[in-house]
Amino acid sequence: MTLVIENISKKIQNKPVLDNVSFELKNGEIVGLVGRNGAGKTTLFGTISGKLLPDFGRVGLDDLDYAKTTWLHDQLFYIDMPENWFRYYSPKKIKSILKVSYENFDESWYDSEIKRFGLNNSKRIRNYSKGMRALFTIIASFASRAQYVLLDEPLDGLDVLIRDQVKQLIVSQVTQHNTTILIASHNLVELDTLVDRILLLKDQTIDRTFTIEDNKTIKKYQLAFVGEELPAFLRDSGTIITQTGHVVTIVFNDFSEELGIKLAGPEFKFVEELPISSEDVFRASFAEEAFAWQQELEVES
Repeated sequence: MTLVIENISKKIQNKPVLDNVSFELKNGEIVGLVGRNGAGKTTLFGTISGKLLPDFGRVGLDDLDYAKTTWLHDQLFYIDMPENWFRYYSPKKIKSILKVSYENFDESWYDSEIKRFGLNNSKRIRNYSKGMRALFTIIASFASRAQYVLLDEPLDGLDVLIRDQVKQLIVSQVTQHNTTILIASHNLVELDTLVDRILLLKDQTIDRTFTIEDNKTIKKYQLAFVGEELPAFLRDSGTIITQTGHVVTIVFNDFSEELGIKLAGPEFKFVEELPISSEDVFRASFAEEAFAWQQELEVES
């Protein structure tokens, strides 16, 4: 069974937010969704879940449109973060609601996780800390036993120890129940250790889908240049991450043989290729915007 998001377009207050968004989610996948603030991640989640109707396109299982089926009712779980109806109720009350909404709701697992993490079963969710609210939402999501779970910043507000436990929980639920997870997050370091692949939302659409292992065009180097000034082609062709004196760490979005030849030239004392992370891909994908923003700052100053 595959969840198909096909050619989704959506305007909010007559402003385009999503434009021709297409991808698929297969059983047992953990997929990351990244993009800049305001890129449309929450709108995309709302459209996939049926909270928002697309202006164009479809969401369905393989060749079935969800508007013509009842699968969505208990096969997809999504709760807006941070504000949602959970805040008005206690875990005990929410359990009684979810048991009616989700046919396969796992009551015993829900109770055991509430107890394991020391959550107050009678306290309203709005009185929880930010981290505990996030943790409760994750527990409720998996207890639904929905096939597809959409998580919006699920690790936000969690301390390091709880975050590690939650990541283990996510992986174990995917392994045990073949659940499919779509995670929107700004924490790209966390995504690197958790997801199978990442979708980059840019300019209202999915700009690229990538895995770190399969990436061929983005390269990251640390190098030391000769002379007083940074070679101009570096700034023109790549994104400078750090520079300390003559030592530079740089990411190239579209690495070419020509760039490789230049890096092997006499302008550099040493050049070392470094492992790529999701953060590097993200920086490289928005290199042009960052350059334009820097130019504006220089003009203003």
